[in-house]
Amino acid sequence: MNRALFICLLLCSACSAEISVETEPFNQKVPVTSLLEPVYAEVAIDVPDEAVGDVIVDEISADLTVVNPAKALTLETGVRLSLSGKATPEDPVLYTNTNLPAYFNTASILLPTQAFAPGQSKPFTIKDPVLVKAAGKPRIWLIVNNTVKRVGLGTDTLPLDILLQNIVFRATVTKPFNGVAGGLEVGGL
Repeated sequence: MNRALFICLLLCSACSAEISVETEPFNQKVPVTSLLEPVYAEVAIDVPDEAVGDVIVDEISADLTVVNPAKALTLETGVRLSLSGKATPEDPVLYTNTNLPAYFNTASILLPTQAFAPGQSKPFTIKDPVLVKAAGKPRIWLIVNNTVKRVGLGTDTLPLDILLQNIVFRATVTKPFNGVAGGLEVGGL
């Protein structure tokens, strides 16, 4: 009885593999071109091959640091995740409230819109269940809003960029290998 259970567990584990994958750290500049009204920058991210296709997500998270490089301007920013988009990894696409794409309202909020004081640098780890939607997709899109909310003393000129630094997506996935058991499946073991 114990031998049969051991063989069954061995076969089950042989039919899938747990894989830890992560994107290379990357930075993204998001232009600030407006006062009081947000501008949205859509950025495309290609997912590592190991996390594409028929995968079961065990754990997923994203790390990033939001940096406001301004000397006198308080910037407000937020991040959404979309499973469709127009941007490519080489070419972000910019929107305003007057020309938002149809998929904007279905994009999930990863980082709620919040203010960043002049010179502020703030790290975030996002472990939101909405990241699971991205698993298995070859490409995802981040939609980042950005606007000047407060002007202090000092000199800054537009356009200005808010910086998303060291963005890394990490996932532990199980990737099944159907049919790996071969003749053992047919033999009924």
